[in-house]
Amino acid sequence: MLLYLTGTAEELRELPPGLGFALIGPVSDAPLPAGREGVWLPGEGPEAGRAGILASECRRRSCSALLSEGGSPSALEALRFCDALLRRGIAPILPEESWVPGCGGALLISSAVSGGTLEERLCQALAKCPDLALDLEKLCHRFPLPCPDGQGERISGEELDRLLRRGAAVQFSRDLMCKAFPLEDGDKSQFIIFDDRETLAEKVRLAETLGVRRGFLLLGEWSAEDASAAAEALRQGKSPAIAG
Repeated sequence: MLLYLTGTAEELRELPPGLGFALIGPVSDAPLPAGREGVWLPGEGPEAGRAGILASECRRRSCSALLSEGGSPSALEALRFCDALLRRGIAPILPEESWVPGCGGALLISSAVSGGTLEERLCQALAKCPDLALDLEKLCHRFPLPCPDGQGERISGEELDRLLRRGAAVQFSRDLMCKAFPLEDGDKSQFIIFDDRETLAEKVRLAETLGVRRGFLLLGEWSAEDASAAAEALRQGKSPAIAG
């Protein structure tokens, strides 16, 4: 499994060893790390009429794959888009709402799960598409109890730090592969889930074991140091032991 740090050309100039890069936005002339696997995110959906231009821009920046935006194209449009890229030597990666069986492109899903376990989610996705890519979304959410719709509220890192300083009883959820703790706010019962460097290492190890080929980490959610630590965990073939 190869991990890609996702950001602008300026943000990716100092890319740590062992990582690929995923370039956001218009292709610029800013220098990119040499000798690394590259993916381009042009901010466009899968339009077959644009595939030739997009493939040329990918090659200009030494990107071997293109990650399309979401959307709901027809199955025929998605098939034509992927075919046009593949014929030009560019590997298409499509998010779940755009991907169709038989398109020849990789399937991108989020590591966040709203029901079941992350392992079940990955296995189900791999059964649909063996060429699976994982958006390693950094969780930091507050949920009410009970929570019948499974929808939480994102909280800031500053708010999470404040809550942790109150002596939260943090445990590791092996179902979600994240950390969690209960929270009492007056007469309201809530729980918090969040990711950190340790849970990231656990997620990438699970994904690699199951056969996921690519993982994407967005700068701003994750730091370059977080990504480096996860890549090192993959190289060592282990992740840190987490209590809970």
